[in-house]
Amino acid sequence: MKHGKAAIALSAAAGVCAALASSVILAWPGAFPAPPGGEASSSGAEARGWSAVTLAIGLPLLVVGILAARRGWMRGRIAWAGALTYLVYTYLELAVSPPFTQLYLIYIAAFACALVALVLVVTSIEVTTLPPLFAQTPRRAIAIFSIAFSAGLSLAWLKDVVTRTANGELGWLQGDEAIGHVVHALDLGLVVPLGVATGVTLLRRRPAGYLLGGITLVFAVCMGAALPAMVAWGAWAAGKSALGAMPFAMVGLLAAVLAFDFFRTPAPAGFEHPAHSH
Repeated sequence: MKHGKAAIALSAAAGVCAALASSVILAWPGAFPAPPGGEASSSGAEARGWSAVTLAIGLPLLVVGILAARRGWMRGRIAWAGALTYLVYTYLELAVSPPFTQLYLIYIAAFACALVALVLVVTSIEVTTLPPLFAQTPRRAIAIFSIAFSAGLSLAWLKDVVTRTANGELGWLQGDEAIGHVVHALDLGLVVPLGVATGVTLLRRRPAGYLLGGITLVFAVCMGAALPAMVAWGAWAAGKSALGAMPFAMVGLLAAVLAFDFFRTPAPAGFEHPAHSH
Protein backbone atom coordinates (compact mmCIF):
# COMPACT_ATOMS: atom_id res chain seq x y z
CA MET A 1 0.00 0.00 0.00
CA LYS A 2 1.38 3.40 -0.99
CA HIS A 3 2.14 5.57 2.06
CA GLY A 4 1.24 2.55 4.23
CA LYS A 5 3.76 3.21 6.99
CA ALA A 6 2.76 6.86 7.29
CA ALA A 7 -0.94 5.96 7.38
CA ILE A 8 -0.36 3.34 10.08
CA ALA A 9 1.79 5.67 12.18
CA LEU A 10 -0.76 8.49 11.98
CA SER A 11 -3.63 6.09 12.70
CA ALA A 12 -1.77 4.76 15.72
CA ALA A 13 -1.18 8.30 16.98
CA ALA A 14 -4.86 9.15 16.50
CA GLY A 15 -5.86 5.95 18.28
CA VAL A 16 -3.60 6.63 21.25
CA CYS A 17 -4.93 10.19 21.58
CA ALA A 18 -8.51 8.94 21.30
CA ALA A 19 -7.92 6.25 23.92
CA LEU A 20 -6.33 8.77 26.27
CA ALA A 21 -9.08 11.35 25.81
CA SER A 22 -11.85 8.76 26.19
CA SER A 23 -10.30 7.30 29.33
CA VAL A 24 -9.89 10.72 30.93
CA ILE A 25 -13.47 11.73 30.06
CA LEU A 26 -14.76 8.52 31.66
CA ALA A 27 -12.69 8.94 34.81
CA TRP A 28 -12.49 12.70 35.35
CA PRO A 29 -15.60 14.88 35.95
CA GLY A 30 -13.48 17.96 35.21
CA ALA A 31 -13.42 17.05 31.52
CA PHE A 32 -16.90 18.66 31.29
CA PRO A 33 -17.30 21.22 34.08
CA ALA A 34 -20.58 23.06 34.58
CA PRO A 35 -20.97 26.32 32.62
CA PRO A 36 -20.26 29.51 34.66
CA GLY A 37 -23.33 30.53 36.60
CA GLY A 38 -25.39 27.77 34.99
CA GLU A 39 -26.86 24.45 35.92
CA ALA A 40 -24.83 21.26 35.70
CA SER A 41 -24.23 20.34 32.09
CA SER A 42 -25.69 17.10 30.72
CA SER A 43 -22.92 16.99 28.14
CA GLY A 44 -20.44 15.42 30.55
CA ALA A 45 -22.58 12.32 31.08
CA GLU A 46 -23.32 12.11 27.37
CA ALA A 47 -19.62 12.40 26.52
CA ARG A 48 -18.89 9.49 28.86
CA GLY A 49 -21.32 7.28 26.97
CA TRP A 50 -19.77 8.31 23.65
CA SER A 51 -16.25 7.73 25.01
CA ALA A 52 -17.16 4.25 26.22
CA VAL A 53 -18.26 3.32 22.70
CA THR A 54 -15.07 4.78 21.25
CA LEU A 55 -13.03 2.48 23.50
CA ALA A 56 -15.26 -0.57 23.04
CA ILE A 57 -16.10 -0.34 19.32
CA GLY A 58 -14.40 2.51 17.44
CA LEU A 59 -10.80 1.77 18.36
CA PRO A 60 -11.10 -2.04 18.03
CA LEU A 61 -12.53 -1.54 14.53
CA LEU A 62 -9.57 0.70 13.71
CA VAL A 63 -7.11 -2.00 14.83
CA VAL A 64 -8.96 -4.78 12.99
CA GLY A 65 -9.08 -2.68 9.82
CA ILE A 66 -5.36 -1.95 9.93
CA LEU A 67 -4.45 -5.60 10.57
CA ALA A 68 -6.73 -6.81 7.76
CA ALA A 69 -5.31 -4.19 5.38
CA ARG A 70 -1.76 -5.30 6.20
CA ARG A 71 -2.75 -8.83 5.17
CA GLY A 72 -3.83 -7.52 1.79
CA TRP A 73 -7.58 -7.36 2.30
CA MET A 74 -9.28 -4.46 0.54
CA ARG A 75 -12.22 -4.78 2.91
CA GLY A 76 -9.81 -4.12 5.76
CA ARG A 77 -8.60 -0.95 4.10
CA ILE A 78 -12.17 0.30 3.70
CA ALA A 79 -13.04 -0.56 7.32
CA TRP A 80 -9.88 1.27 8.38
CA ALA A 81 -11.07 4.36 6.49
CA GLY A 82 -14.48 4.11 8.15
CA ALA A 83 -12.99 3.96 11.64
CA LEU A 84 -10.78 6.97 10.86
CA THR A 85 -13.86 8.87 9.66
CA TYR A 86 -15.47 8.23 13.03
CA LEU A 87 -12.39 9.54 14.86
CA VAL A 88 -12.22 12.66 12.69
CA TYR A 89 -15.88 13.43 13.40
CA THR A 90 -15.70 12.70 17.13
CA TYR A 91 -12.58 14.67 17.99
CA LEU A 92 -13.27 17.56 15.64
CA GLU A 93 -16.58 17.95 17.48
CA LEU A 94 -14.88 17.84 20.88
CA ALA A 95 -12.14 20.23 19.78
CA VAL A 96 -14.50 22.97 18.58
CA SER A 97 -17.10 22.58 21.34
CA PRO A 98 -17.01 24.04 24.85
CA PRO A 99 -15.70 23.62 27.47
CA PHE A 100 -12.00 24.38 27.05
CA THR A 101 -10.05 21.89 29.19
CA GLN A 102 -6.65 20.24 29.48
CA LEU A 103 -7.77 17.76 26.79
CA TYR A 104 -8.00 20.43 24.08
CA LEU A 105 -4.68 19.64 22.38
CA ILE A 106 -5.36 15.91 22.66
CA TYR A 107 -8.62 16.39 20.75
CA ILE A 108 -6.82 18.37 18.06
CA ALA A 109 -4.04 15.79 17.74
CA ALA A 110 -6.60 12.96 17.47
CA PHE A 111 -8.64 14.46 14.64
CA ALA A 112 -5.63 15.95 12.82
CA CYS A 113 -3.74 12.64 12.71
CA ALA A 114 -6.91 10.75 11.80
CA LEU A 115 -7.74 13.21 9.01
CA VAL A 116 -4.35 12.92 7.30
CA ALA A 117 -4.37 9.13 7.73
CA LEU A 118 -7.85 9.01 6.21
CA VAL A 119 -6.68 10.91 3.14
CA LEU A 120 -3.71 8.54 2.73
CA VAL A 121 -5.87 5.42 3.08
CA VAL A 122 -8.64 6.61 0.75
CA THR A 123 -6.25 7.77 -1.96
CA SER A 124 -4.50 4.38 -1.88
CA ILE A 125 -7.69 2.61 -3.01
CA GLU A 126 -8.23 2.13 -6.73
CA VAL A 127 -12.02 2.36 -6.85
CA THR A 128 -12.26 0.69 -10.26
CA THR A 129 -11.26 -2.61 -8.60
CA LEU A 130 -14.18 -2.51 -6.16
CA PRO A 131 -17.32 -3.45 -8.19
CA PRO A 132 -16.23 -7.08 -8.83
CA LEU A 133 -15.13 -7.45 -5.21
CA PHE A 134 -18.51 -6.28 -3.89
CA ALA A 135 -20.72 -7.66 -6.65
CA GLN A 136 -22.79 -9.70 -4.17
CA THR A 137 -23.23 -7.06 -1.49
CA PRO A 138 -26.69 -5.57 -0.72
CA ARG A 139 -26.00 -2.47 -2.78
CA ARG A 140 -29.56 -1.13 -2.95
CA ALA A 141 -30.26 -1.72 0.74
CA ILE A 142 -27.09 0.14 1.74
CA ALA A 143 -27.99 3.00 -0.59
CA ILE A 144 -31.49 3.32 0.88
CA PHE A 145 -30.15 3.15 4.44
CA SER A 146 -27.55 5.86 3.72
CA ILE A 147 -30.12 8.23 2.22
CA ALA A 148 -32.63 7.52 5.00
CA PHE A 149 -29.94 8.11 7.63
CA SER A 150 -29.12 11.47 6.05
CA ALA A 151 -32.78 12.39 5.74
CA GLY A 152 -33.41 11.57 9.40
CA LEU A 153 -30.54 13.76 10.57
CA SER A 154 -31.62 16.56 8.26
CA LEU A 155 -35.20 16.53 9.50
CA ALA A 156 -34.14 16.35 13.15
CA TRP A 157 -31.68 19.22 13.02
CA LEU A 158 -33.25 21.49 10.40
CA LYS A 159 -36.49 21.61 12.36
CA ASP A 160 -34.63 23.08 15.35
CA VAL A 161 -32.45 25.41 13.25
CA VAL A 162 -35.35 26.74 11.17
CA THR A 163 -37.60 27.16 14.22
CA ARG A 164 -34.97 29.10 16.17
CA THR A 165 -34.21 31.27 13.15
CA ALA A 166 -37.90 32.01 12.50
CA ASN A 167 -38.45 32.90 16.16
CA GLY A 168 -35.47 35.22 16.19
CA GLU A 169 -33.63 33.13 18.78
CA LEU A 170 -30.22 34.24 17.56
CA GLY A 171 -26.99 35.41 19.16
CA TRP A 172 -24.34 33.81 21.36
CA LEU A 173 -25.09 30.28 22.58
CA GLN A 174 -23.85 28.96 25.92
CA GLY A 175 -23.26 25.57 27.50
CA ASP A 176 -25.12 22.60 26.04
CA GLU A 177 -26.76 24.78 23.39
CA ALA A 178 -23.33 25.73 22.04
CA ILE A 179 -22.38 22.06 21.78
CA GLY A 180 -25.65 21.32 20.00
CA HIS A 181 -24.85 24.09 17.53
CA VAL A 182 -21.57 22.35 16.65
CA VAL A 183 -23.29 18.97 16.29
CA HIS A 184 -25.82 20.47 13.88
CA ALA A 185 -23.05 21.95 11.75
CA LEU A 186 -21.01 18.74 11.57
CA ASP A 187 -23.99 16.49 10.91
CA LEU A 188 -25.54 18.74 8.27
CA GLY A 189 -22.19 19.67 6.71
CA LEU A 190 -20.36 16.33 6.82
CA VAL A 191 -22.53 13.33 7.71
CA VAL A 192 -25.57 14.21 5.59
CA PRO A 193 -23.55 14.85 2.39
CA LEU A 194 -21.61 11.60 2.98
CA GLY A 195 -24.84 9.62 3.26
CA VAL A 196 -26.41 11.24 0.21
CA ALA A 197 -23.28 10.74 -1.88
CA THR A 198 -23.12 7.11 -0.79
CA GLY A 199 -26.74 6.46 -1.69
CA VAL A 200 -26.60 8.20 -5.07
CA THR A 201 -23.34 6.59 -6.20
CA LEU A 202 -24.48 3.12 -5.14
CA LEU A 203 -27.85 3.46 -6.88
CA ARG A 204 -26.03 4.59 -10.02
CA ARG A 205 -23.54 1.71 -9.68
CA ARG A 206 -20.54 4.02 -9.55
CA PRO A 207 -17.32 2.30 -8.35
CA ALA A 208 -16.74 4.98 -5.70
CA GLY A 209 -20.06 4.04 -4.16
CA TYR A 210 -18.59 0.85 -2.70
CA LEU A 211 -15.82 2.80 -1.00
CA LEU A 212 -18.27 5.37 0.33
CA GLY A 213 -20.68 2.60 1.32
CA GLY A 214 -18.10 0.82 3.45
CA ILE A 215 -17.01 4.06 5.11
CA THR A 216 -20.61 5.08 5.79
CA LEU A 217 -21.52 1.71 7.31
CA VAL A 218 -18.54 1.60 9.67
CA PHE A 219 -19.19 5.19 10.69
CA ALA A 220 -22.91 4.45 11.18
CA VAL A 221 -22.12 1.39 13.31
CA CYS A 222 -19.95 3.51 15.61
CA MET A 223 -22.31 6.48 15.66
CA GLY A 224 -25.32 4.17 15.97
CA ALA A 225 -23.79 2.72 19.13
CA ALA A 226 -22.51 6.04 20.47
CA LEU A 227 -25.84 7.87 20.21
CA PRO A 228 -27.87 5.46 22.39
CA ALA A 229 -24.96 5.18 24.82
CA MET A 230 -24.84 8.97 25.04
CA VAL A 231 -28.61 9.29 25.54
CA ALA A 232 -28.74 6.44 28.06
CA TRP A 233 -25.75 7.69 30.07
CA GLY A 234 -27.25 11.18 30.21
CA ALA A 235 -30.63 9.78 31.30
CA TRP A 236 -29.10 7.66 34.04
CA ALA A 237 -27.11 10.62 35.32
CA ALA A 238 -30.33 12.64 35.53
CA GLY A 239 -32.24 9.80 37.19
CA LYS A 240 -34.52 9.33 34.18
CA SER A 241 -35.50 6.36 32.04
CA ALA A 242 -33.05 5.31 29.33
CA LEU A 243 -35.80 4.08 27.00
CA GLY A 244 -35.32 7.16 24.85
CA ALA A 245 -32.13 5.56 23.56
CA MET A 246 -34.01 2.72 21.86
CA PRO A 247 -34.71 4.44 18.49
CA PHE A 248 -31.02 5.30 18.14
CA ALA A 249 -30.08 1.73 19.00
CA MET A 250 -32.26 0.45 16.15
CA VAL A 251 -30.31 2.60 13.69
CA GLY A 252 -27.04 1.16 14.96
CA LEU A 253 -28.39 -2.38 14.79
CA LEU A 254 -29.51 -1.96 11.18
CA ALA A 255 -26.14 -0.46 10.26
CA ALA A 256 -24.38 -3.42 11.90
CA VAL A 257 -26.47 -5.94 9.94
CA LEU A 258 -25.73 -4.19 6.65
CA ALA A 259 -22.05 -3.82 7.53
CA PHE A 260 -21.83 -7.53 8.32
CA ASP A 261 -23.27 -8.35 4.88
CA PHE A 262 -21.04 -5.80 3.17
CA PHE A 263 -17.77 -7.03 4.67
CA ARG A 264 -18.45 -10.76 4.82
CA THR A 265 -19.91 -11.37 1.34
CA PRO A 266 -17.40 -13.55 -0.55
CA ALA A 267 -15.78 -12.07 -3.62
CA PRO A 268 -15.87 -13.87 -6.98
CA ALA A 269 -12.94 -16.14 -7.74
CA GLY A 270 -9.80 -14.17 -8.51
CA PHE A 271 -10.79 -11.09 -6.48
CA GLU A 272 -10.06 -12.21 -2.94
CA HIS A 273 -6.99 -10.02 -2.47
CA PRO A 274 -7.24 -7.00 -4.79
CA ALA A 275 -5.21 -4.94 -2.31
CA HIS A 276 -2.14 -6.98 -3.29
CA SER A 277 -2.11 -5.30 -6.67
CA HIS A 278 -1.01 -2.00 -5.11
